[in-house]
Amino acid sequence: MPPSSDPAPDDLTALRAAQAAEQLARREAEARASGAEAMVAHLKLLIAKLRHEQFGASSERGSKLLDQLELQLEELEAAAAEDGAALDPDAAGARAGRSPIRRKPVRGPLPAHLPRERVVVTGPVVCRCCNGKLSKLGEDVTETLEVVPRQWKVIQTVREKFTCRACETISQAPAPFHPIARGRAGPELLAMILEAKFRQHLPLNRQSETFAREGIELDTSTLADWVGACAANLSPLVALIRLHVMAAERLHGDDTTVPVLAKGKTSTGRLWTYLWTVPAPQGHSC
Repeated sequence: MPPSSDPAPDDLTALRAAQAAEQLARREAEARASGAEAMVAHLKLLIAKLRHEQFGASSERGSKLLDQLELQLEELEAAAAEDGAALDPDAAGARAGRSPIRRKPVRGPLPAHLPRERVVVTGPVVCRCCNGKLSKLGEDVTETLEVVPRQWKVIQTVREKFTCRACETISQAPAPFHPIARGRAGPELLAMILEAKFRQHLPLNRQSETFAREGIELDTSTLADWVGACAANLSPLVALIRLHVMAAERLHGDDTTVPVLAKGKTSTGRLWTYLWTVPAPQGHSC
């Protein structure tokens, strides 16, 4: 009978340890490579931005290049973070003499204007060693940035009716004010739609799809009617701003082209931005 060729238990342990070390080294190499690619993309983006600021935007090609570089950097940084998170922190930290996988930016304090919700984790009541009474020495505060999801609500304005027993006259409070006549949209909802359309450049059809995923059915035509009504209501304010700007002694203008979604095609829209110079008081130079 031939002798058994099965490896001894010590050999199996050594092989498993070598395999684990090889897998860890491979994951570290992948994480370092993805981190290096993210750093290269970050430097390319910085160089492109500096050139853009120095020489100006002669065409739309520079802006599109910046957008592409930012998208590429975003994807590479996400991949580097995924590779770094896949590593075992204990095993990776135990390998001394290695440079960090990816240098992370220094985290600054969270915005001070945000409200704070204090959650106190109760500590032990007695000492774990001798069961003696504990006295508070201090506390460590860890801040975590969180967000409250958007919540929809319906405001019901109740107007009670009263009648006079003497003359049978019916009295009732006036109807509540709405920014759009006979409309069911509140001012905060309208402001959110306008901000998303004109500041974030989010089309109304995409907003309608987002609302539908949240259980709110608002047709694109309804949103368009609201936007048109808001534009008409804000026209007096726009006229006052125009008079204020055009009354300046010196006016600087800029013409920027932007792609606009049209029926079956993409047309070219134009944005005119004006900057006015405020005259200096008498006795002072500009």
